[in-house]
Amino acid sequence: MEQYTTTPHNRKLHAVLLITLLLLFLFVYNRVALLNLIHPQEPVIVNSPNLMRSNNPWNQYHADSCASIVMDGDLVVRSGADAISALFIKANSHDKSYSHAGIVFIENGYPMVYDAIATAENPHAEVSRDSLKNFINPFNNTGYAVYRYQLNKPEIRKFHEVMMGYYRDRIKFDAHFDLETDSLLYCSEIVYKALNKVTNQNKYLNTTKAGAFEYVAIDDLYLKKGIKMICKIIYKQ
Repeated sequence: MEQYTTTPHNRKLHAVLLITLLLLFLFVYNRVALLNLIHPQEPVIVNSPNLMRSNNPWNQYHADSCASIVMDGDLVVRSGADAISALFIKANSHDKSYSHAGIVFIENGYPMVYDAIATAENPHAEVSRDSLKNFINPFNNTGYAVYRYQLNKPEIRKFHEVMMGYYRDRIKFDAHFDLETDSLLYCSEIVYKALNKVTNQNKYLNTTKAGAFEYVAIDDLYLKKGIKMICKIIYKQ
């Protein structure tokens, strides 16, 4: 039998064929990406409700306008646009408008909000300090309101100290909504307990009961005589 002899010419031919097959395989496997490089496609923009609210000039103006009228110690409540917010709204007994709350203090000339909120990705989040603009942004929220408590200047200063203390101590979110403990706190509970300390009262605000379970609903924070609404904005869709 005649033995096949590999020559430099044959080796070169094999190499060319192998490279050709590899290039053909790569083209077939990545044809969509390659065609997009040759003929780029315009990205598809999904005009979601969140994006529509965020891009609405009326919403942008009214989200920013609140910053000029808020004062130290003001309560800011918002209505989130997500499913979890919808569940928290249902926990309100009377006014089912808002799902989250925070307290504003002017720091370095700009309103900042102290609050406690958790997410599915971070269920044990710590007390946060965020800008008012981000807190009430129309992309994630459908509206907000600002309320003012009847507090004197020393009480407002103490209010700030208490909220900064929660933030500094990195108090974590209370996923069990246990009003009896102070080591973990949820958003409305922070406001409730801080105001008790500030006013030297055991129950400055009302609470809500569901059977034997007692908690602080969002509407408990402002549905009390003497608490003044400063502004209320419902974003346009």
